[in-house]
Amino acid sequence: MKRNSVFNAVLILAVIALAVYFLIPSVIYYSKSPEDRELYLRDNPTVIRKILNLGLDLQGGMRLVLEIDRSKLEKADDKDVLDRAYAIIENRINALGVAEPSIQKQGKDRLIIELPGLKDEGTAKGVIGRTAQLEFNLLREPAQLERAISVIDNAVAGKLEKSSDAEKKDSAAVKEKEQQELGEKLFKGEDSDSARAEADTNAKVKSPFETAKGFKDYLVQLGDQIGVKVEDVGKVKVLLARNDVRQAVDRAGLGGNSFLWAHDTTQIQGHVFKVLYYVKSSPEMRGDVIKDARASIDQGGMNAGKAKVDIEMNTKGAKRFSSVTAANVNKFLAIVLDSTVYSAPRIIQKIPLGKAEITGSFSMIEAKNLAIVLRAGALPAPVNIIEERTVGPSLGQDSIDKGFFAGLIGTAIVILFMLFYYRMSGLIAIIALTLNIIIVLAVMAGFNATLTLPGIAGIILLIGMGVDANVIIFERIREELQLGKTVRSAIDSGYATAFVTIMDSNLTTLITAAILLWKGTGAIRGFAITLIFGLLASLFTALFVSRVMMDVFFQKNKNKLSI
Repeated sequence: MKRNSVFNAVLILAVIALAVYFLIPSVIYYSKSPEDRELYLRDNPTVIRKILNLGLDLQGGMRLVLEIDRSKLEKADDKDVLDRAYAIIENRINALGVAEPSIQKQGKDRLIIELPGLKDEGTAKGVIGRTAQLEFNLLREPAQLERAISVIDNAVAGKLEKSSDAEKKDSAAVKEKEQQELGEKLFKGEDSDSARAEADTNAKVKSPFETAKGFKDYLVQLGDQIGVKVEDVGKVKVLLARNDVRQAVDRAGLGGNSFLWAHDTTQIQGHVFKVLYYVKSSPEMRGDVIKDARASIDQGGMNAGKAKVDIEMNTKGAKRFSSVTAANVNKFLAIVLDSTVYSAPRIIQKIPLGKAEITGSFSMIEAKNLAIVLRAGALPAPVNIIEERTVGPSLGQDSIDKGFFAGLIGTAIVILFMLFYYRMSGLIAIIALTLNIIIVLAVMAGFNATLTLPGIAGIILLIGMGVDANVIIFERIREELQLGKTVRSAIDSGYATAFVTIMDSNLTTLITAAILLWKGTGAIRGFAITLIFGLLASLFTALFVSRVMMDVFFQKNKNKLSI
């Protein structure tokens, strides 16, 4: 009997020591101010995986409601679009490194996302909602580019010629009016020099017709490609979007090609240019061939020291990439993301291994976010943020304070009742209950789980349920004592008979909690997780820890029991 008592005491002490071990990182972290926590995490990045996380309602963060734009989908792709979007966005969120994020489906077109503790909200929105259509497009030959420029210039020139007569008449009328105004000013005796200077200034102002340029006038040869001065980019965009230009391009049979802008700018001799690529509209490959994408630093070449994204393709993509590069040696292959060319390297030789890279003047953070999007894959359709809610840390702290205060009141009432009604046996129940809560928090910290406001409510509920188990035991012991049994026999019988009732009660509650965890969302899941951990800990403390302490108390008080 003595050997069993020693073993039981060692086991309880071991559980307490293990619980304290798992709680120490959380105690250290949450005892610091919010500013010091940031510094602490920077110096100890692995701590975030060892602490008890707080949910969105307790530490602040972001909540987004996304809606899929089905108008951009073809009927063939309309079936499982929500499931695909869910899987892709889930991968992106996990890659962001947010602790315990939540993503839920709502209806047929919506996703609800909760990101507790999120700091960089703008980056998160960009990564989550980005469609990211990655394509590999061949650049057209120089002769085809020259033909396209000629067609566009002819379209622009044709419109200008049609309006030339009207413009000349307007120009003549303006000059006649200016001469008349000058004569009136001179007649009135105004200063002749200032009047003539004003007239000369007006004469230098040209009409829109006289300042118009053709497409070719904006273009500058930049090595193997063409570019446009940054200040003229807007004008060229307007020109290329004109209906007459687009119609002329279609009539010339060039509709299967596109002009796409480079992601970066190029600086030459003090001027800043943006490269304009002429590519085949039909891509050779799409982003679904991506197996992996990682951000890294370029170690050599013109982009040495700059961030880049290394791409590795799957087996199908590598085979297709090998075929494309073999058939187009000395041609340029543009890597296009969301209709923007990130790079357009020349194909020197056949590339059989299915590896490529995206280079550009982006930061390492931008490269990492781009790699996240590419790894997760392209969204099947654009998603719109229809609701955005940010919970501030101060509101979260207020929830913690109120939850703690509510728990404190409930615990105090329970302690007073147990001490008043069950005296020393009630103290045993309180010690077991305290250990129960410590174990629950330690297990949650060990699993890196998240504590939410409903979770705090679950802990408060566990206080009542834990006491309930002890009440069943104590009342059963009282009944046995009233039947004339000895104290030792009453204790043994009380715990033995109460075991079935407590197990039945906790088992049915565990089943309910498991269903809530399976089918519930958000706050309901947080409540269910806390309840499951708490009920398991309650069985240990009520049926084992309480029994050991009762035996010790019984022996030291010489077979007397205060109950």
